Amino acid sequence: MLGPYRLDRFIGGGGMGAVFQALDTTLDRIVAVKVLAGRQGDDEEMLKRFRNEAQSAARLDHENIGRVHAVGSTGGWHYIVFEFIEGTNLRDLVREEGPFDLARAVDVAIQVADALEHASERDVVHRDIKPSNIVITPTGRARIVDMGLARLHHVADDRDLTVSGMTLGTFDYISPEQARDPRAADVRSDLYSLGCTIFYMLVGRPPFAEGTMVQKLLQHQQAAPPPLREIRPDVPQQFADIVSRLMEKDPLDRYQRPAVLVADLVAFADDHRLALAQPRPAQAVALPASRPLDARLNSVAWLLPLAGLAAVVGLMWMRASADRYRAAQGDAPERQTADAPAAADIVRVVAVPSSPNDVATLGEAIRLVADGGLIELADDGERREPPVSLQRKRLTIRAAAGVRPIVTFTGVQPADGGWLAACTVGDGELTVSGVSLRLVGEPADGMPSALFAVGSGRLVCDDVVLRMPGSAEAGGTMVRRGRNAFVAVSLAGGPPGAACAVVLGSCRAAGDAVLLDAAAEEAGRIVLRWSGGALVTPRRLLVAEGARSGAGLDIACDLADVAVACGEGVVALRDSPTRPVAPRLEFRASDCRFVVGDTQPFIEQMGGGDADGYRAACVWLDEQGRYEGAGVFQRIDAADGRVDIDFPAVEPTLVHEPRAGRPPDPAAWNGWGS
Repeated sequence: MLGPYRLDRFIGGGGMGAVFQALDTTLDRIVAVKVLAGRQGDDEEMLKRFRNEAQSAARLDHENIGRVHAVGSTGGWHYIVFEFIEGTNLRDLVREEGPFDLARAVDVAIQVADALEHASERDVVHRDIKPSNIVITPTGRARIVDMGLARLHHVADDRDLTVSGMTLGTFDYISPEQARDPRAADVRSDLYSLGCTIFYMLVGRPPFAEGTMVQKLLQHQQAAPPPLREIRPDVPQQFADIVSRLMEKDPLDRYQRPAVLVADLVAFADDHRLALAQPRPAQAVALPASRPLDARLNSVAWLLPLAGLAAVVGLMWMRASADRYRAAQGDAPERQTADAPAAADIVRVVAVPSSPNDVATLGEAIRLVADGGLIELADDGERREPPVSLQRKRLTIRAAAGVRPIVTFTGVQPADGGWLAACTVGDGELTVSGVSLRLVGEPADGMPSALFAVGSGRLVCDDVVLRMPGSAEAGGTMVRRGRNAFVAVSLAGGPPGAACAVVLGSCRAAGDAVLLDAAAEEAGRIVLRWSGGALVTPRRLLVAEGARSGAGLDIACDLADVAVACGEGVVALRDSPTRPVAPRLEFRASDCRFVVGDTQPFIEQMGGGDADGYRAACVWLDEQGRYEGAGVFQRIDAADGRVDIDFPAVEPTLVHEPRAGRPPDPAAWNGWGS
C-alpha cells in the first residue's frame, strides 16, 4: 500500500523510479502510480520541481493525454497517480506488427500534435516524446503518457541519457537543442521528437539507429536524416516534406506550433482521401507561426536577400489559413513592379526620418516592412496615428531601447463582424512589446469600436498598456458608452473551424470596454492566455455570442496572476433565436483576483436552451483565486427558468469575500500617460 493505493503489478522501471498498476481503494478504480526513486526523494530541489511539474500536468485535460489524478507522499515515498490506459505503446506495436501504413501513421500524428498544442497553450513541454510514451488504445486512440513530467523523472531503459538527475530524453528521438541544454527545450523540441517518431512508425527504426550514444547525438546535431521516400517509396513527397520539416536542425526551420502541423496533416489526409480512425481535431485550422523576435534580429543579414519573397508568404496566407510552407515554396514569387520599393525587415518610426528605412508614421511602416519583419518605435512619449491594418502580415511592433512610446489612435476603420477598429489584425499575426496603446474619440453613428479587430489570426502583447475611452483617471470616473472592446474577435469570414489566439503577458488594460468580445458564424476556437497584469472596466472580461449554425464557438481562457475588476461581471455567454448555438467556455484561473461591482453575477449565461445544457457549456477551474463582490457566482437565464448558483454551492470551494476591495488604479501604471 502507498497511501490509498494498492500496488498490484509492476509495469516498468529505471534509475529514476518505477511505475505500478494499482487500485485506488478510495474510488475503486484502476490507476497507474509512478514512485520516485528513494535517492531522488532526499533532494529537496528535485521534490519541489516534481510537485510543480505534477501540478502543471494536472492542468491538462485532453483526450489524447494521459491524465494526472493526484500527487502525494507517504512514509518518505513520493509518487504521482496517473490515469491507467489500456493499450500497447507504439514501440511494441511496430515491433509486433511491422511499420504502419500511411493512413495509420497520419492518424496517430494528428492526435499527438493536437495533444501537444493543448499542452503548449498551458506552457507544458513533454521533452520525451517517443514511441514508448505513446499508447494506442484498442479503439485506435493515441494517448501520450508522462505528459509534462519527462524532464523530472522518467521510467527509462538503459538507453536513456540523464544528467544531474534530469532526464533529457531518449537519444534516438532527442532534438539537437535539447541535447545541448534541456532548459532550451520548448514545444518545437517536442515536434522534432514527433518527427522522429513518425519516421519510426513508417520505417520501423528511428532516423539514426546505428552507432553509440555519442555517435547518435552527433548525428542529431549534424547529419541529415535518411530520405524517407528512399525507404518507403509509397510515401508521397508532400508527406515526406512534412516529416523532414519536423526534423530540421534549427528550431526556427521547423513548425513553430503544433496547430500548424495539424492543419498540414489534415489537409494532406483530405488531399489523399485517407480514412482516419479518429475524428479530426475541432481546431484543425491552424494559426500562422512566427520566428522569435531575438532570432529575427540575429538573422537580419540572412533575411535581407529574401525580402523579395514577401509576396510568396502573402500567397501562403491566402490558403485556407494553413501555414503550408513546403507546398508554397514551389510557387513562383510575384514580381514587384519597377517603381515599387523593396520590403524591409526592420523599419524605424521616428519623428524626423534620416535613413532609407526610417518613416514618420506607423501606417507607412506597416506598408514598407516585410512579412515577418520588425517595426521599432524610436521616440519616447505620445505619437498620434490614424487607424492601421496588417493586411495579412506577420509583424512585431516594439519600443526601441530606453523609450516608452504611447501610440494614440485618433480614429477607427471598418473591420470584419461589423466592428470599427483602430488596428485591424484580421488573419495576420501581430506582436506588440513595450508600448502603450490607446484609442480616443467617439465612433461614428454609435457603431461598435475596438482597439484591435482579429479574425483567424494571432495577437500577442508583452508589457503593454491598453487604454480605451472612458478610462479612469486619478479621482475620475468611467463613462458608459456603446458596445466597445479592447479586442474584438470575429470568425465570421474565416473557414469553418477557424481559430484565433490572444496572448497577453504583463499587460494592463483599463477603459469602458469588454476585454474580449467574441463571435463566430458556424464553428471556431478562441484561446485567451493572460499571465500577469490587470483589467479595470465597468464592463466584463469576456462576452461571447452564439453561432448561427454548426458546432458553435469554443473558448479557452487561461489566466495566471491577473487582477480583474469588472462592473458588470466577469463573463457573459449569450445565444438568441438568430444565433441559437450557445458558446462553450473552459476557464482556468491561477492566483487571480476577481472584483465585481454591486450584486452582479460573476458568470452569466442566457438564451433559449435549457439550464443543464448551459451548466455543461461552462467549465470553471480555479487555483488559489479570490472572488470579491456580493453577487452570485453563476446565473443562468434559460428557457426552463432562472438558476442562481451561490458561492457555497460551488465545488471545489472558492475563496469569496462579499465586500469588494479597491480595484487597481490605472493612473498609477507605468506607461499610462497623461
